[in-house]
Amino acid sequence: MKRKVLILVLVIFAIGLLTVYVADRVTAATEQQKSAGNSTQDLNSRVGKLEAQVAALQAQIKALASKASSQVLTVPGTHVFPGNKIPPGAKEREISGIKYWIIPLNEGH
Repeated sequence: MKRKVLILVLVIFAIGLLTVYVADRVTAATEQQKSAGNSTQDLNSRVGKLEAQVAALQAQIKALASKASSQVLTVPGTHVFPGNKIPPGAKEREISGIKYWIIPLNEGH
């Protein structure tokens, strides 16, 4: 019985010491620490600026997309060669309907 009472007293004493130690470590936040975070007004103004930037970028994307869709890409034909003559030794090839020529740099090869 005495042993249980002694253990109970020691446990209560240890809890008391821990409470004092923890209470000593925890302090109230200073005004500087409280103001260190961003205020709601600062965050709202920043969000507003970012939304305006996103809207401007989306407008640029739409402008580029409409500009790109209006352009017509053409595949060069034989008219790209001087006098519309394919150079000697050139070999015509085609990939997915697009023609190209392999032109040797030296006539002998």
